[in-house]
Amino acid sequence: MATEAYSESWQQLIDLTGQEGESAANARMSLASAGGSSNTASEGDLKHTERPWTTAAGVAEDLRTSTATAKSKLSSAHTGVAAGIEGLASAGVLTSVLTSWEDRLGTVRDECGSLAPKLRQVGKDLGERDVKVESSLQGIDTPSDPGEK
Repeated sequence: MATEAYSESWQQLIDLTGQEGESAANARMSLASAGGSSNTASEGDLKHTERPWTTAAGVAEDLRTSTATAKSKLSSAHTGVAAGIEGLASAGVLTSVLTSWEDRLGTVRDECGSLAPKLRQVGKDLGERDVKVESSLQGIDTPSDPGEK
C-alpha cells in the first residue's frame, strides 16, 4: 500500500519512523506513559501502579471530609435563624434551600466515602493482574526484533 493512502496524521507518524509501506505498518509504537521515565517499565511495556489510584482515593477522602465540614458549618450557621424570621414569607424558602443543600452535601460526602476504598482496590487489583499476566506469559517465545515472524 502506498503511503499516499494514509491520512495526514498517520503519514506524520510514518514519516517519524523513517519507514514506508508494510514496514511502517509494523513499526512499534509505545504509550507516552510507558517506559522512558522513572517507572520500571521498558519501552513499549504498560505497567499499572497503585499510586494514581491511591492518590485519587486520598482526594476522595479529603473531599468527603471537607464536604462533611461544610455541611456542619451550614447547619450550625442556620441555628436560630428560623425563629428570627418567623412569620416572613421567606422562612419556608430558606428552610427548603437549607434542606436541599444539606441533602446535596450529604450525598457528595457519602459518595466520596464509598469511592475511596474502591479506588484503592482498583490499584491493588491492577497490580496483581500485571503479576498474573506476566507469569502466564513467561513460557511464550517472542522474537526480539519486531519485524521477525
